Amino acid sequence: MGDPGTVIEQYRRYVQDGRLEISEVMASELSDLLLAKKGKSLTECGHLVTALRDLSNIQEMRSKWSESRAAGAMLVKARKQYAKLLRSNGLKDEAKQAALIEGSDEVQRGRVRAHEGKLSSALSHWKRARKVQPNLIEAYWRPLHAHEVVKSTLKGAGKDGLALAKILGSVGPVNRVGNTFQLQPEGVEPQPLESLLTDLSRWLKPELNLPAKASVALDSVKRELERQIASIEAGEQAANAKLQAAIDTLQPAVDYHEYSRGGTS
Repeated sequence: MGDPGTVIEQYRRYVQDGRLEISEVMASELSDLLLAKKGKSLTECGHLVTALRDLSNIQEMRSKWSESRAAGAMLVKARKQYAKLLRSNGLKDEAKQAALIEGSDEVQRGRVRAHEGKLSSALSHWKRARKVQPNLIEAYWRPLHAHEVVKSTLKGAGKDGLALAKILGSVGPVNRVGNTFQLQPEGVEPQPLESLLTDLSRWLKPELNLPAKASVALDSVKRELERQIASIEAGEQAANAKLQAAIDTLQPAVDYHEYSRGGTS
């Protein structure tokens, strides 16, 4: 089939072009070949993890829930073996990073279970994701989305609503990147805010029956996010707080014009 790395690059290009069927075939064949190979090298183990992760995501994109679920289950085992092999080769940082990706993998597995209508199973995956990567925001808002889609109510989502409010209030400030506003938690993917704020507005409607305590907390954090967005748009808040802080540290301790006027001694 050729070099696994080259195959991965090729089917990923197909995904970008919307050619999901051929992408799935290639990712599936590569996964099968690597799974069947005995005595895999460290690099081949890494390629297997990548191929299974991609396969699970592609199958999710194609609404092939049971197939995606099966690929995700195989990924769990392959990822653990890969992390173990990295550690045995003295690559502790790489092993830690490989293990951390479990968070986003569990979010994906939860999405698939939610599509299958298995709310309890989906919630378990997202709970695990939050444990592995506490700042992974998708693992916090997915439960409310799933309650809404599967149960048509947020009556039982009080704890999840409080957890979402807490994380949204702790990973700020809001940043603007291009024309989009987002939160940028440390070590995880940024969370765009436009669609999330739309969801929050809908979840706060009385007819969805979100428990009062969670509703109050989410309404408060929603207002704060909207306030920060308005402040950025008005030029009253830095569009990128971290970048601005880095720039501020480069400012000279003595103003040049003041120095040239003899204002220092």
